[in-house]
Amino acid sequence: MAVYLGRNSQIIFGEESTWGTAASLTNSRPLASASLARNVTIVPRPDLLSDAGSAMRRGHYQSEESMTGSFEIAATYENIGMLIKHALGSLATTGSSDPYSHTYTLAEALPTGLTMKLIRGTSGVGETFEGVKLSSMTMSISAGECMMLSFDVIGQTGTARASASLGSVGSAENLIHHHHAGQFTFNSVAYDLRSLSITVNNAIDRRQLLGSVVTKEPVRTDFMSVEVSFELEAVDTLYAAMVANTQSDATITFTHPTVGNRDMAITLQNLYLTAADDSISDAGIVSVSCTGVCESDGTDEGLKIVMRNGDSTGVGN
Repeated sequence: MAVYLGRNSQIIFGEESTWGTAASLTNSRPLASASLARNVTIVPRPDLLSDAGSAMRRGHYQSEESMTGSFEIAATYENIGMLIKHALGSLATTGSSDPYSHTYTLAEALPTGLTMKLIRGTSGVGETFEGVKLSSMTMSISAGECMMLSFDVIGQTGTARASASLGSVGSAENLIHHHHAGQFTFNSVAYDLRSLSITVNNAIDRRQLLGSVVTKEPVRTDFMSVEVSFELEAVDTLYAAMVANTQSDATITFTHPTVGNRDMAITLQNLYLTAADDSISDAGIVSVSCTGVCESDGTDEGLKIVMRNGDSTGVGN
C-alpha cells in the first residue's frame, strides 16, 4: 500500500440551510491538525446467549454512531469569518466597499450547521461530514507565534472516504502575528501581554432518540461560557483587581502593519478575574498568570470580535 503524508491537509466547508443536509463547500483552510471522524459504538447482546461449545457471547449490535473531533488552523485577517460566526452565533456586516466591518457576537442559538470535508494530506482522499456544529473555539497566541484557532465539533454523520481534490484557499493569506498586537486594556490600565487564550464553550450535546443511531440536531444543555487566560510580566494591579472583584471590559486589537484596513478587535465584555498567580520560584523575571470569565449584562453578551477586511459577506473564503 502507498504511504501518504500529512502535508496539504485541508478542511473544506460550507453553510447548511437545513441541518444535516449536505451543503455546497465554499471555503477552504489549510490545517495544522485534525482528528475528525465517525465513531461507531458496538455492544454485545444484553442477554445470556452463549455457544454450547464455549463460554463466549453470541451476537452484538450497533447502539449509536457519533461524529466528533477537533481541528486547528492558523488565523488570518480575511478567511476565518464563517468559522467565527458558527462559534459565536451572530454576524452583522457594514460597509459598501473595502474595507468592510464584520461584528461577531454571542447569540442564544448557533447557526444551522456546516458541512465539512477533511482532505487527508497527500492521499487524494476526503471524508465529508454533515450537520457539524462548533462546540468550542479557542483563540490562542504567544510571543513569537501567530494566532491559532482550535475547534471542537459535534456532527450528525458522514459519507465514506472517497477520492477528493484540494479546495481553493483565499487569494489573501495575511496571518495574524504576535507583533501585530496592541496593548491589552483592562479596567483602564494597559498591559503588554506574553500570551493570550480565549475559549468559547457552547455547551452543546448530542440528542440520542429512538428511531436512529445518529443524533438529532445538537442543542445547548448548559450555560455557554467565555473563559480567558493571559500571562505577562508581574504587576500588582491585576492581583488587586482580582481581590476586589473588579469587573470591566478588556480589549486588544491586532492590526496588519503593511496591508491597510486589515485588523481584528477583540472585546472581552464584563470580564472579572478568577486568579492572578504571581508566584516566585527563581531569580528571573516574575510573571503573573491570570484567568478570567466574561459575563452578560443583558446588552453586551460577553464577547465581541470586529474584523475589517475586503470580504463583503463576513463569511467568504
